[in-house]
Parts: sequence; C-alpha cells; structure tokens
Amino acid sequence: MRLPLPRSLFGQLALVIGLVLTGAGVLALLLGRELATRPAAEQMLRAMQGFADVVEALDRHQPHAQTVRQLREAGLEVRESAPPEQRPRLAPLIRELREQAQGRLGPGRELRVARSGRTNEVWLKLHTREPLWVSFTHERRGAGVRRFSALLLLGCVALVWLAAAYFARRLVLPLRRLAQAAPAIARGDPPPPSHARDPREVAELAQALDRASCDVRAAAEERAFLLAGISHDLRTPLTRVQYAMELLPGTDPELRLGIQRDIDEIDAILSQFITYARDGRDESSEALDLAEICRNALAASPASWDAELPASAPLHGKPMALLRAVENLIVNAQRHAAPPFALRLWSEGDAWVVEVSDHGPGLGAEAAERALQPFVHDSGQGGSGLGLPIVERVARQHGGSLQLLPNGPHGLLAVLRLRGA
Repeated sequence: MRLPLPRSLFGQLALVIGLVLTGAGVLALLLGRELATRPAAEQMLRAMQGFADVVEALDRHQPHAQTVRQLREAGLEVRESAPPEQRPRLAPLIRELREQAQGRLGPGRELRVARSGRTNEVWLKLHTREPLWVSFTHERRGAGVRRFSALLLLGCVALVWLAAAYFARRLVLPLRRLAQAAPAIARGDPPPPSHARDPREVAELAQALDRASCDVRAAAEERAFLLAGISHDLRTPLTRVQYAMELLPGTDPELRLGIQRDIDEIDAILSQFITYARDGRDESSEALDLAEICRNALAASPASWDAELPASAPLHGKPMALLRAVENLIVNAQRHAAPPFALRLWSEGDAWVVEVSDHGPGLGAEAAERALQPFVHDSGQGGSGLGLPIVERVARQHGGSLQLLPNGPHGLLAVLRLRGA
C-alpha cells in the first residue's frame, strides 16, 4: 500500500525535512548509547564490583555487625531485606547498567533498582555471611534533560520549517507567476520578468517560455502579414469586378445583385480572416460602456431585436474587439436561426453577461462544442467558420467565457461573460 504524498511543493519539502530530522534523532540516540551511556554503565559497574570485593573481604575478616556499622558510618544506606524492584522509565543509564550486570556481578550478588521520590536507587546485594543490600543513589535529572531536549528539538523543528517555508516560497512564487501568465504566454505575450533571487532552474524555465512566446508572436505576425497580403491581393480584383459590373450596360438586375452579394460575402470572409489572425493584441484596453457597444451593434442590424439593456455597463476592455464579438453573435443568430431575436445585458457578480437568444433549430451539445472551433461551424453555409471562435477568444481575453446553450423549447442561447481585460 502506497502512502499518499503531499501534492504541494512545501508539503513534500516539509516531509523530506521531517524524515531527515527523524533519522537524525534516531542516529543521535544510537550514538549516545554507544558513546556515552554504555561506557558510563561499564565504569559504574566496575566501581560497584570493586566496592563489593572490598566489603566482602572485610566481612570475612571481622564481625558482620561491624561491617554493617562501618558502611552506615560511611553514609551508605544498608538493609538486610530485599528492596521492592521497580523498572525505571526513561533512564537509559540504569537500563544499560541492569543489562550489563546480568552474568557479570559474580556469585551471590544481585542488582535491583527502586525509586525514592524523584531519585533512582540502585541496590547491590553483597555475597556476605548474612544478606546485605547497599544503596547507591542516582539522582533523576531526566525530567529536566528531557524538557530541555524537547524544547531544543521543537526549536530546531520550528527553525527548519521556517527555512523550508522560506525556500519553498522562493521556489513556488515564481512558478505561480509563470502559471498565472501561461495563457498569455501561449497567446504570444512575454512572460513576467524574473528576479535575480529566483532559482536558476526557474529562470531557465522563464527564458525557455520567453523564447517560445517569441516564436508564437513571430508566427502570429507572419500569419497576419500573409493574410493581410492575401486580403489586399484579392480585394483589388474584387474592386475591379465591382467597378466593371457597374459599367456594363443592360446587365440583368438579379445577376448584378447576386454578384454584389458574392463580392460582399468574400469581403466579409476576408475581414474575418484578418480579425482572427490579429487576435486583438494590437488593441489597447480602456474604460468603456458595454451597454453602448451593444446598442451600436443592434443599430447596424437590419432585423428586429428585443433588447434589455441597463443605462450603462462600465467595463475595462478592448472596445473594437467587444463590438466585433457582439456583432458576430447578432450576425450568427440572424444567419442560422429565426426570429424573434433577443439581446439581454445584466451584471452577475463582478462580471457582465451578454445573452443573445433566437428561435431557430438550435444546436446539440456536440455541435455546440464544434461551433467554437475555427473553420468548422458555418463553413458549409457560406460563412468563414470564424465568427464564434472570435467571440470565444475575445471572451478569454476579458477573463470570461462563451457558452452555447439550448433555448427551450427550441432555439439557441449564446451566453457571453466578461470580467474585463
């Protein structure tokens, strides 16, 4: 079973540092036992064995009572009955002493540990003529040491986490700036400037994205230049055809009207091509009135529209791009649907919503998704297939979106949300 890992960079860095601290703590405990606790226990055990040898030799050459009196006069606590044994907690030296004493004290000797208040008492049974237990008091200073060790560990952990937070922030902030600027970089805008304190890898990533953005801008400029040249080259003969048609005497009015419609349609398609190629980047943002833009778009429409507009709709955006977007929605409804047509504008939180509805055949979910792709939707019906993709691109440039929804019981509902450029 795999343990879930933190998804954030700071969480992963903190986990790594926590594992390193845990490993360092375990290593410190093992080294402390090998380098401090074990040698101290061995030295203490040798001293106790030497003490036992001396006392037992005295007891063999003098009365037992005199031996007991001499030990008590030396300030040692002596008893003839075995003390109650208690296992100490968090006393590594005492535990090590007990482990080493097994099998090394000699015949007739025994080691027991008891507690008296806040001190540990190590009782040594001597191999004398009568049972004799001598106490070696060991002060319990473990509580203070443990408290100091815990505070020291917590302080180290806090310092390490602060350092981890600082370095993770240094790494995450430039990555977050690049992530926020990624949509603009994909459109060809330059990435945000990198700072001298940014990590080298992040600076290299920003430089790579800058080069990619330059390539995108160069490709877009080349495409716009190519389409502009095609538009110029095609519009010149179209103008000559239109001029020649006006000069031809006796031309059938219906034929003339059809030729004029074809010329207007070709000219409109070329305009859509250039608009899509320019991408709106050459227009600066400014304060505007979205309601006035909607009124201007409706004024140019030959059809009858039911409009619900506020007195004003302030927005910061690109006026010409927004006018083209609203006009494209209106033209799309008139070309592919049936009246009655309606346009509504209202606020929704920090966004303005433009809703264009018709009562035509509508679109299914799959067809609505394909309609937002360039050169797909109305290319088979005489259009360029760029009207709705241009609207969708303008919506993204203004922090919004374009949705094509069914308008029950039949028809299409185009919802354009705008938050400002």
